[in-house]
Amino acid sequence: MKRLAAALLLVTMVATVWGAEPVEESASLLEQAMADFDRNVALGAILEVRPGTPAELGELQLLADRGLEHAQDLVAENPDSADAHYLLGSWLLYAYGVVEIEQITFDAQSGAKTETLSRAMQGLASDPEEGLQALRKAAELAPGNGDYLLDLAAALFDFGHAFEAQGILKGIWADEPELEAGHKIEAALLLSTIAETEGDVADAREWIYAALSLDPVGAQTIEQLRRLDAAEAAAAQAAIAVAVERALAQAYAEQYEEVEAEYYEGTEELGDEQYEEE
Repeated sequence: MKRLAAALLLVTMVATVWGAEPVEESASLLEQAMADFDRNVALGAILEVRPGTPAELGELQLLADRGLEHAQDLVAENPDSADAHYLLGSWLLYAYGVVEIEQITFDAQSGAKTETLSRAMQGLASDPEEGLQALRKAAELAPGNGDYLLDLAAALFDFGHAFEAQGILKGIWADEPELEAGHKIEAALLLSTIAETEGDVADAREWIYAALSLDPVGAQTIEQLRRLDAAEAAAAQAAIAVAVERALAQAYAEQYEEVEAEYYEGTEELGDEQYEEE
């Protein structure tokens, strides 16, 4: 599951300073936008796996419209607030909206039938780069916020910028900036996931070991190691099956060639005998 969507925003955002003179209205908008995001993501995740009722879909879209508007207003009112940009990026990339899709069905009597259906879909931005830029701005404004850096890296990975994500995560591991051990562990685990996705299982395993060096009994780290072990074992079994299948196919091919050669050799000898009799 994507890190931002799973986190449902950080409660610590409520306590963030909005400048020299905090504005009560802005804080209220922030809290409302956070609550809307929590509800939107929770409901949207459910409606991804089953059709929603008109009331559920209506609520989802209402939350999306209101929450995104609030996030945009917060950025406009507080352009130097990391929280505002983080919230905007979260809405743009991970919140759910309602889209209409056309479904074509076929009936033996009436033939093709087109039906318009409403479905929940994650992501409110027409271009993910808009949301990524908001998260980049949040990390730029709060360079010491490990959660923002990790969420930015996760979002970059989610949307096809693995190399940039790795740069941020390796910086966290190298204490640039210096963060808590928990942030470094999460960075190592995400680096492991990226390496595994790219097919570098050895590197994926090394990053898990790096995380274990900071927390040898971490449940999340151990679970990821077990999952990697299981994936490697399954891949090995699949490779063995393919190798056996190829070996059998090669053996059958060679056997066929031998039988074919013997057949033609016998045919040639029979032809020579007939020629001699004549």
